[in-house]
Amino acid sequence: MKNHMALILCLGLVSQCTFGSVGDREEEKLVILQNLIFFNNNQTIPIGTNLRSYDDQADDNINQFSLTSPSPTSFNISIQSSTYINWETGSYRINPPSQILGVSTTSSERSTAVAKTHTPYTVPLDLPADDLYGKTYPFLNAGTISNITQFNSTMETGASFLFSNTKVTNMPLGVFALANVSWEEIYIRMTVNGNDITILLPQGNKIITPKCKIPIKNGRSGNVEILFSLSSLFQDRTVSGSPVRFLQQLSALFPGPIVISKVSNVSLYNILQQNLQAEDIVFSFPGCFPGVER
Repeated sequence: MKNHMALILCLGLVSQCTFGSVGDREEEKLVILQNLIFFNNNQTIPIGTNLRSYDDQADDNINQFSLTSPSPTSFNISIQSSTYINWETGSYRINPPSQILGVSTTSSERSTAVAKTHTPYTVPLDLPADDLYGKTYPFLNAGTISNITQFNSTMETGASFLFSNTKVTNMPLGVFALANVSWEEIYIRMTVNGNDITILLPQGNKIITPKCKIPIKNGRSGNVEILFSLSSLFQDRTVSGSPVRFLQQLSALFPGPIVISKVSNVSLYNILQQNLQAEDIVFSFPGCFPGVER
């Protein structure tokens, strides 16, 4: 509260002050404002993350689900406990809370920098790496996580698997611009209508963008949510007006064990890679609703 009062008082002084000369007035205003913003921007708070695997079918079995491809053809899928993800990194980029705070705060630029504007979320500012809003903030422990469909937590749609994460202790006030997750390997062992399927997906990464403002502010009570839907990896999608049906194409190879990788069943492998990168299909921030903290 003291910080906010000081900022309001100083901004009021900026608007009332007269400066040494007309030509220098705007430049001197910017210098004062820049220093005030630096003072405000250096406030940080701790923020945790809930990275969840779920199947969006509102039951306690997140390792078993049914999908159609195309409707009404149904496929019963069971993910085996040997399935794992070898995570590499997970990090955030943060933007300031409002346009007027879109400035660099490095020591070399505080006295001369010109105020910048920015998109409130989804577009990170182009700032030096030592700036609070130019840094990345890691939130995910590197390592192999197995049995990712084991029920260990709940969410709005029912059962979920909560991944281990690192609590960020020094998050600057603002809004989330994006999250970036990367993995060394994703290994999936499953049965589809009783047929044994093995999927090997190599190193990759996904940038996840919020569709609404997710604030980082004093008084925030809950963790940030990032969702990982393994079931959505196999669902039908429409790309440029044409349907893409992984399960329908997979069923053409029944019966028998099937391996999908970058060297076997490549067309199916490519669909999975495209699904991983599609916006809000496998990875997503949850949507925002009035009165619900995100």
